[in-house]
Amino acid sequence: MLVGSGSVVGEAIVHAPALRAISFTGSNEIGGALYVKAAQRGAKVTCEMGGKNAVVVMADADLDKAAVAIHGGAFGSTGQRCTATSRVIAHPSVKDALLERLVEAAKKIKIGPGLDESSDMGPAVDEKQWRTDLDYIEIGRQEGARLVLGGKKPDGMGKGYFVEPTIFDNVAPSMRIFKEEVFGPVLAVSSAKSLDEALACANGVEYGLTTSIFTENIDTIMTFVEEVETGMVHVNEPTIGGEAQLPFGGTKATGVGEREMAEEGLNFFTELKTVFINFSGKAERLMIR
Repeated sequence: MLVGSGSVVGEAIVHAPALRAISFTGSNEIGGALYVKAAQRGAKVTCEMGGKNAVVVMADADLDKAAVAIHGGAFGSTGQRCTATSRVIAHPSVKDALLERLVEAAKKIKIGPGLDESSDMGPAVDEKQWRTDLDYIEIGRQEGARLVLGGKKPDGMGKGYFVEPTIFDNVAPSMRIFKEEVFGPVLAVSSAKSLDEALACANGVEYGLTTSIFTENIDTIMTFVEEVETGMVHVNEPTIGGEAQLPFGGTKATGVGEREMAEEGLNFFTELKTVFINFSGKAERLMIR
């Protein structure tokens, strides 16, 4: 473990000739710069960067199950996970009922210090992220999305970078809170009348880490799995979570290089060596023309 500022320690790692492979998890801005610098000296690089993960809820979905999954994905870890749920794309026939469940559950969240076991949701990681959360909430208001819940620092919290669990409804795919990563407890809810429309919305962002769909129709599931532009797909479960034996990572602006975990993760830290051994005791006759 190296302790120090990210810029100082990171620069030393990127430029160290002895380090032939570099794995990075963080923002697109830093990851892109790191990739260029490391590639200049021929080092292997893998980057896991931003995400704007969507949950698609079809008309035949189990809404109770979907609401629980979205709630945990959006507000667990204060939304500060690369796999956090930040968008909901629901069929119009179920959107209001789903939104009611989401709001009811979010109102019960107890906000407090992360070390307090009675807290359900802790603060933003630092002041910069806290201000980013609040800035995007204001952007959502200005863009015309309907603020359903939250939207500010909780009353009576005193010190600490706390943000209320925030839900926007009527979020258009063109809005920044629909397309850009917030990395906080801010959920954007929109609607789509068909699977094709839902796929267009889900794929219409620069990121491609993880996604989820709630439906009981196997044809819908298989079409979604094939056409959604993400590195990981969940069916009837949250966008968060992974398993050590399965590759972890995304496509498009989210991921560069090998996947993490599983055999693919080991491959990144492996150099292949091809060995030829003549154990016959005879000279090998080479036919070169």
